[in-house]
Amino acid sequence: MKKRIINTFRYRDCDAFAKYLHHQSLQGWHFKEWQFGLVFERGEPADIHYAVEVFPNGAEMDTRPEEDTLEYAEYCEAAGWKLLDSSRKFCIFRRTKETSVPIVEPEERFENIRKAEWLLWLSRSIPVFMLTGMQWSQLLSRNFKNWIFSDLMLLTLLFMTFVSIQILSEGIALLLWAHTRRRMLKAGEIPAYGRKRHWDTRMLPFLLYIIFAGFLAYHQEQIYLPILFPAAAILILLLFTGAVIAFWRPSRAGNWIFQIVSSCMILVSFCAITSVLIFSTPDPGNVSEDMKNPPLIQADYRHMKGEISSIYTDHIEGILGKADRFDVTYQKNPFTGGTSDNNMETDSLRYTIYQSRSPWILNRLWKEEMPDPKEHPQERTKAWDALSAVSQERNDHSYKELIRYSDRLLVLYSDEKLEDSQIEIIRQKLCPVQSQE
Repeated sequence: MKKRIINTFRYRDCDAFAKYLHHQSLQGWHFKEWQFGLVFERGEPADIHYAVEVFPNGAEMDTRPEEDTLEYAEYCEAAGWKLLDSSRKFCIFRRTKETSVPIVEPEERFENIRKAEWLLWLSRSIPVFMLTGMQWSQLLSRNFKNWIFSDLMLLTLLFMTFVSIQILSEGIALLLWAHTRRRMLKAGEIPAYGRKRHWDTRMLPFLLYIIFAGFLAYHQEQIYLPILFPAAAILILLLFTGAVIAFWRPSRAGNWIFQIVSSCMILVSFCAITSVLIFSTPDPGNVSEDMKNPPLIQADYRHMKGEISSIYTDHIEGILGKADRFDVTYQKNPFTGGTSDNNMETDSLRYTIYQSRSPWILNRLWKEEMPDPKEHPQERTKAWDALSAVSQERNDHSYKELIRYSDRLLVLYSDEKLEDSQIEIIRQKLCPVQSQE
């Protein structure tokens, strides 16, 4: 009869790990091997003493004893300890002699555990810190206007920030742990490596993520299935890969090869799933004739020849505000006003309406959209009856209007310079209740 227990221990919990195995043996469950958890065989209760050591030459990719581990085991067996199994840098020994001596000296044992803990912490922290830093730099630079109104992106950034804080707290705790154990050794004491915590702080970011995701789902009354489905599929594939490795227990080299191949397959699967979702979901930006018309087209404020050839819209809305983007293109014939294939001309109108209750967001968007002073923007605050407004003639002879109101920011690009009478019509169309404050 066998049983399998999923119980994780840190390297600095190796004494608590050994006591746990000893407690199981007193109940008649004797450790046999690692295979998707700790595998125990049923037998007679016995007072078996175990030792759990950290092998400095082991690797995190080890799922079974490697050649150098087996050589280390021969040395330990001469000291009265038989190797039962190993995984990562953990080695589990059973005492075979009453006169057995400690496998390693206290100072060496402390260094083995400390180095293993720091290497594991660095392998986790560096990618997380780099990814979090990259996301924050994206938000605070070129992607601010695309991310600030996306609840999903903000949720992802918040989650990565929580994970970074949690990992940083683990690093601080590790520093304090190493400092106290080093002081004990200098005082002539032999430190015990036991587990005192009652719950795993690594679950806190996931708990906070679930809470905030539930809040956003309630606030927006929608679930981001087209985006969350690929993430869920990746998580399932990762769990499946981990389960295969745990049961198969390949060699260190085989583990590397398997994980590289699996990563490539997961990446291809992610791209395939995402592509299917993108192409199977209607594009909300392409507006057909039976869909809602944009709030402003060129014909609203001036005479137009020809007809609209394309309309594109984009809507982003989150708890911090929303952004609506519109692009209206007219196609006209300068001679007949028709739509023949010859002598075609186009007239483009692009505008974005940012709305937010947070002044700092609008201030940041204003700074991002503000033309360079060297380009001599024209002051047009009075014409727009706004808090601030400027106009700029661009290098392609189009015109940019930037208008700030109390709760919104309007960015408008047109092929022709707007007159004051046209501005009044546009203002009533796009900002009907806004006035200078």
